[in-house]
Amino acid sequence: MIARFFCARQSTSSTLESRRAPVKKDPPRSAAFRARGNAHRPIRPPPHVLHHTGYAPAAYRHTTLEDMANFTASGAPLGFTNPPAPPFTPQSLQAADELYPYDPSRSLTDAAALRAQGFTPEESAAILTLVKTRTRAEAKFGERARRLLLTEEGFEQSTRSPVARYHAQRFLKAQVGSVADLGCGIGADSVAFASAGLATVSVERDPVTASFAAHNLASYGQSRVLVGDVTDYEHGALCTAAGEPVQGIWCDPARRELEGAKKTRTERIFDPEAFSPPFSFVLSLARLGVPMGVKLGPGTAHEAIPSLEDIAGAANPQPRVEAQWVQHAGSVVELVLWFNAAARESVARAATIVGDAGEVLGEMTSAEPLGAAAPLAAPDDGAGLPVAGGYLYEPSGAVIRAQLVHDLACAVGAHRIDPRIAYLSAEHPLPASYAEFAACYEVLERVPVGQKQLKRWVREHGINAVTIKKRGVDIVPEKLRAALLAGVKKKKGEYKPATLVFTRVGGSGEDAARTEHVGWWVRPQGAAE
Repeated sequence: MIARFFCARQSTSSTLESRRAPVKKDPPRSAAFRARGNAHRPIRPPPHVLHHTGYAPAAYRHTTLEDMANFTASGAPLGFTNPPAPPFTPQSLQAADELYPYDPSRSLTDAAALRAQGFTPEESAAILTLVKTRTRAEAKFGERARRLLLTEEGFEQSTRSPVARYHAQRFLKAQVGSVADLGCGIGADSVAFASAGLATVSVERDPVTASFAAHNLASYGQSRVLVGDVTDYEHGALCTAAGEPVQGIWCDPARRELEGAKKTRTERIFDPEAFSPPFSFVLSLARLGVPMGVKLGPGTAHEAIPSLEDIAGAANPQPRVEAQWVQHAGSVVELVLWFNAAARESVARAATIVGDAGEVLGEMTSAEPLGAAAPLAAPDDGAGLPVAGGYLYEPSGAVIRAQLVHDLACAVGAHRIDPRIAYLSAEHPLPASYAEFAACYEVLERVPVGQKQLKRWVREHGINAVTIKKRGVDIVPEKLRAALLAGVKKKKGEYKPATLVFTRVGGSGEDAARTEHVGWWVRPQGAAE
């Protein structure tokens, strides 16, 4: 095991008259608009550019119609086309900017005001939807969200900005200077690649989504967006704006499909061959030997992760495969499969914690592929269970998915309480250098697991707030919490919380009769008594 540590919006009810710009005169910006950081007035492009595209991101100095005209002027390779103009007028985008951030309490008022300014019901709905999506996207993209064109589906599947920046750094470290982003969606990863200095060619099947990606990338001179089916991709056929074939590939297969008569909601797809493009096509690209990264859901079955033999061939005699689970802000957000030169030598699997700037806060790696580790021996009759005064470690999701729990236990001097359960027990607190890889709890005492006995325990200890954590047991935390606190009266100013952990230890399968359910009252390391 190799471990590495790095370790109040103003009212605009009376200003909508200025939100829709007259054709011949730019309106003055409201004080509320300037106060939200929009220092520049919109730039009106020359008439010939307006005629060329029919669209202008009017509220943004960094992206003009002239940018868009130049951006889409180059010819597209066979099988691909240039994206159309996005379905927004300059006035629509200006109105969307004025209404940012979205305020649900004003939605009816804003819709009526837009209609009064001459926008059709469809245009008004599109403007408000864009504002709403931009506001939601701020948590993922930061302040940049207010300048993006977004679809609901594209936003939901897109990569968080810090994680996308990390992807770009991986390509740079592999000495890749240009990337084909196959299935780019709204262009979240492409923007990160371009921001890092990589030339990008972004391909999207849906023309409207591609037009949004083109808008979002228009200020990057070394970027192109094309409309087409990525399965038409031929290595060497896609060239950068400078006319050079792209060196690397990034692929984010669509894992959602529209359902229902109006296709108003999406559902996850878990069959890799049902992805768009299918996973078999993705592997065919890896067999070309090019540096490549593929984003998958963090819950992807381990059996779906390809072996070296799966991508080896005459064109790829020395293949490399790295499975990396990426965690950001406490959540495992993705599994990335890195292939060939984009994969690191002697790294088969990794748990990587990424910070808000795209930096690596901590990382654990192993050269052993998934499933190669020897099975662990079960603890002897619960001898490894935590006791009062000891400590319980809860490994992070990335560590668990990368099957690095045993590696973590060895590194910190702990042991698993059961070979099938991702809890560790130790006599000492978790070392600070490993804080990114696990949560640490001080064990206060063992608690009963029967609901009646546990409710009595809660009452006797004066507990009036409960946090429940569990692994391997059939418990619904919300229901158990409600049952334990039923009838508990919380006096004003009194707050006595308890964190309860439940799990199982012992036999499984034919030996399931030896299974024991256990529970502890714990306190997070560093929490006040």
